[in-house]
Amino acid sequence: MRAFLAEVQKTRRRHDLPVAVGITLIVVLWASASAPSTADERAAGYSALLYALPIMNAVVMPVGMAALASRIWDAETKGQTCKLLFTLQSRGSLFGAKAALGMLENLLVCGLEILAMPVLGYFRGFTEALDARLCLWLLLCTFCVNGMLYFLSFLLSIRLANQVAALAVGFCGALLGLFAAFMPVWVSYLVPFGYYIPLSPVGMDWDADTRIARVFVRPLCWPLLGVTVLLAVILVRMCRRAIEQEEV
Repeated sequence: MRAFLAEVQKTRRRHDLPVAVGITLIVVLWASASAPSTADERAAGYSALLYALPIMNAVVMPVGMAALASRIWDAETKGQTCKLLFTLQSRGSLFGAKAALGMLENLLVCGLEILAMPVLGYFRGFTEALDARLCLWLLLCTFCVNGMLYFLSFLLSIRLANQVAALAVGFCGALLGLFAAFMPVWVSYLVPFGYYIPLSPVGMDWDADTRIARVFVRPLCWPLLGVTVLLAVILVRMCRRAIEQEEV
């Protein structure tokens, strides 16, 4: 607990809270730009929003998680304080505190995104009822994929002295994930950066003849969520080992 509280105190200088809120605002405002405007479209407003948010997440979250992960480890890299820290606390407690803080910030980002949906629906005049079950699925999937990408970026931040590397991988991953979204489904399964989209609770059918798009609720993809969690666990173990092997 002391190690976690110490990490929380460090956030005051890093301004992690504004960064986390900013990530959510980018996603929500970007999704709201394509929000339904006509009466017929507002009748399916939340369904359209549930379809749009995972796409926006695939673009923004890889970079956002990389930014959070690099900031959490940045003080140890710039200040070269690892040697001092390892004399005051165990390497395991340092990793646990930073992992807990990262997941707390991840939960904040995901929670704010879900809470913003009814607010946006109110101001946009959506007449569709908001399905709480789909919101919980979106929250769970976004949290898990964010966690996986966070620990990937955290691993890069530990292994590489230059924190720009994690951000560069986040940018490339965002482009790759968005590209995979327009490829066959099996391709999207091979790109973890874009798992937000195949895990989306809502899909869309486009009829080229009538030029009508129809949104629909699709089956929850538990196997892919399980793969996401498995990848996150593997990356967690790799991050812990990287800190234990860190030379000072």
